[in-house]
Formats: sequence, C-alpha cells, structure tokens
Amino acid sequence: MSNGYGFGGGNEVKEESSWRYPIGIFFAILFLSAIFLYYYVGPSVDEFKGDVPSPAISEEKISVTVGGHTFATPANFTVYPRARRGGVRDELSLYMLWPTKTGYSPANRKEFIENAPDTRRINIDITNRPPIYSEGERIEKLYLPQTVDPAGAPTPYKLTKFVFKEQRADVPTNGYADSELFVGADANDNLIALFCFKERGPNASPDCWRTYEYSDKITVSYRFKRPYLPEWPQIDAEVRQFVADLDQSENDLSGP
Repeated sequence: MSNGYGFGGGNEVKEESSWRYPIGIFFAILFLSAIFLYYYVGPSVDEFKGDVPSPAISEEKISVTVGGHTFATPANFTVYPRARRGGVRDELSLYMLWPTKTGYSPANRKEFIENAPDTRRINIDITNRPPIYSEGERIEKLYLPQTVDPAGAPTPYKLTKFVFKEQRADVPTNGYADSELFVGADANDNLIALFCFKERGPNASPDCWRTYEYSDKITVSYRFKRPYLPEWPQIDAEVRQFVADLDQSENDLSGP
C-alpha cells in the first residue's frame, strides 16, 4: 500500500521554480537603478519648490494676488517657477532689463541667470508686508541718526549722500555699515531713500536698492547695479509705473 510518503518515510519534496531568485534579483536591481537615476538626474527638492532659476519666454499673463491686489504678470518677467504659480502669495519676484524694460528672451539669458557686475537686470519684489513707517519717517527716525554727518554731501545726480558710522567691536552694528545712503525726491516730490553697498575694488559693482510703500499692506523693493545710479530717476519712475500697470485691482478701479 502506498502511505503517501516518499522513500525513507519523509515528507514529499516540493519543487520550487528556478525563476524565483533571478526575478527577485532583477526587481532589486531595477529598484536600485531607479533610486540611482533619480538621485543623479531627477528633480531636486528645490526644483519641486520652484526655487531653481528657469526663465520663461512666454508672455502669457499669470494672476497673482499679494496683499489684496491682483497682479497680471507676463511669465517672461519671472525667473523662478514658483513666481509663475497663480493664486494668493506673500511675495512676487519679477525681473526686468534696463533700459529696454523687457522680459526674458534666450538672447539675454545671461542677464537673467547670472549676477554679473554689469548686469542690466532690475530685481523687483512685491511683498505682503504692511509698512510700519513711511519712507520719510524711516529716513528721519532710523537712517539719519546713524550717519556720520546728518547734513550729508551733494552728488551730481540730485541725491544727497550720507555715510554710516563704522562698526566697532565694542559697539553693536546698526546694520548699515557696509552701505551708503542717498536721499532725494522722486518725480512726485516724495522723499526717497536709496541704499548702495560700498564699492570694494576696481572690479566691484555692488547693488543699489529702494523700498517704498505701495499700499497699506504692500511694500515694493527694487534692486539694480551701482553703475546705473546716475539713472535712478528714470529707473524709479519706470519701476513704479511697471508695478502699477500690472495691478489689475487698481486698473479696474480707474477704468471706464
């Protein structure tokens, strides 16, 4: 009689597929290869967040709301993908070439991507940040008390130059020691404050910048290279007009 057992009384031996281990090794190699490829050629965390420079040639307008104002921004005036994501945001960063007032094109890629000493790029930041002081109040209360000579010195380009006190080891820094202040009036006779980093050598081309109140919730800052400081009245007027033209909230109110 057959007792259902093999020779020697042991359990019946089951045969295993000869493909089991090769298939397992294949999928393990495939998984590791996918990780390797993603690590070296896949998008980084910054790319997912839109923080890697990638200018666009499209002139399609993107609606971004900052501080209750909706700005219709042409895509080619942005460098970072995050700026091309519409909706409500705390900050909108834009880039414009001077003096053409144009956006990105492949011919001027270097101007938009690199921070060359002679770049013609103007950086513009529209931020949801209610101003605590007006620009005039900041000049009188915060800036001038930190200068060496509150009377300043005249310049050839309708600005008065002020030098800040040097930082010393036994005195806390005022935050302005590496910069100079230029005070003047814009086309509307508003008192303005322009800061410029000090020039530190023959090949240096530091930035100059201004921050002004756009509304009770928004401040606008723009930045350009110091060699263009003599052109500040035109730059200031064009930047302010550019931002105002983008603001669909204001344009809707002023429309017919």
